[in-house]
Amino acid sequence: MNRTVVAVALMLPVAGCGGSTGTRVDRFGLPLDRPVTQQELRRIPDATLLFPGSKVVRAIGSDERKQAGEHEPDPAFAGSIAVVPATVDTLLAWYDHQLLARGYRRATYYKLAGQSTGRAWTAPGNREQVQVGVYAAGSPLPGKPVPGKVPTGRVGYEIVFVNYRVTGPPPS
Repeated sequence: MNRTVVAVALMLPVAGCGGSTGTRVDRFGLPLDRPVTQQELRRIPDATLLFPGSKVVRAIGSDERKQAGEHEPDPAFAGSIAVVPATVDTLLAWYDHQLLARGYRRATYYKLAGQSTGRAWTAPGNREQVQVGVYAAGSPLPGKPVPGKVPTGRVGYEIVFVNYRVTGPPPS
C-alpha cells in the first residue's frame, strides 16, 4: 500500500507540468516557441482593460506574422477602439495608475497617424506592452469602413496589448 502512495505522489508533479508538449510559456502563459495569436492575447485581463464608462467601437487585433525578408515578425496584438466621456489627462492617469500598480513600467510611446498623444507600459520582465493612443475630438476613428468621428466632449482611444515575442518591445 505504501508503494502505491509513493508512486502516485511521484506522478502528480509530472502531471502538473503541462504534459509532454515541451511548449515554453512566459508569465502570461503565452507560447515562446511558436507564433502568438490575438485570441491568446484576448484571454489576458490586461488586454481588455477599459477605462470605466468606455463604449467599445470595435475590437482590433492581429496574429503574429512573419514578413518575407524580415528578421523579426510583426507582433501579435489585441485590443479595442473606444470612446469615453473623460479628459485625456484623466484617461491616461487612470491607465498609469492601473498598470504601474500591476508592476508595469512606463515606456516610450510611438503614436500612430491620427493620434494626438498616447502612452505605453511594458510588463515586468516580459516582452508585452500595453499601449494607449488617443484620438482628438472630431478626428475619424481608425477602421474600414470608418466607424465615425470622436464625438465632442468625448475622448476616442485605442488600447492594445502587444506581444513582442522575438526581441522585446522597442527601446525606451
